[in-house]
Amino acid sequence: MEIDGFQQLDLEKSVPSKKTTPKRIIHFVDGDIMEEYSTEEEEEEEKEEQSTNSPLDPSKLSWGPYLRFWAGRIASTSFSTCEFLGGRFAVFFGLTQPKYQYVLNEYYRIQNKKSDNESEGNGSKTQTAEVPNEKCHLEAGDREYGTIQQTEAISQR
Repeated sequence: MEIDGFQQLDLEKSVPSKKTTPKRIIHFVDGDIMEEYSTEEEEEEEKEEQSTNSPLDPSKLSWGPYLRFWAGRIASTSFSTCEFLGGRFAVFFGLTQPKYQYVLNEYYRIQNKKSDNESEGNGSKTQTAEVPNEKCHLEAGDREYGTIQQTEAISQR
């Protein structure tokens, strides 16, 4: 028994088809709409994730696993809270800088100064003044910069 194309289309339309709903609908500014459908593989992966990541129901556990479950949950929540608050307090109190970074910077500065002096020969500690009224420039990184001893030495000159 042959069925012509027209009757076959009617049969296909009468068979209830699986209606797929879009996974995501994206509305664009210019009025276009794009519907994103998930593939069968993605649906299978989502079902597997839901079955493997199903939350543990503590009401169905015996006393030992029940206590272990809540102890683990309390410990992980406490640790996460302390981690979060510790980071916030560190930023608030300015504890994000390395403790002895200034010592390392001073060491590298001295090493660079020594290597510059060796390459130039015997250089003087004072630099040539760019401003005509000043006799010497002090480097901001010196230990004595801005101290009373330094200002007394300049005033005695």
